[in-house]
Amino acid sequence: MVQHAATCPLYPTHWLRFAVATTGLLLQDPPDPGGDRISAMMLTDALAHLAELPNWETVTLKDVVDQVDWVESSPNREWLRSQCTCGALDG
Repeated sequence: MVQHAATCPLYPTHWLRFAVATTGLLLQDPPDPGGDRISAMMLTDALAHLAELPNWETVTLKDVVDQVDWVESSPNREWLRSQCTCGALDG
């Protein structure tokens, strides 16, 4: 798993805070056009997967971040590279 610097927007704490906030923006009526749909989809996909597990009641925020599809080959590759400011996705 890629480790982002604590100052990078993709550092787990920063990304999770941002993903939750942007999901809220997209749920407004009408949706805020500034909402980041990719982060919202990554977050809700992870939550949906974890909710189906037998141990769903013991899921932590770290489990949520770990479940997110951060794979470089994912359809979100270009978005991930554009968000990373620490160089963890270079090379």
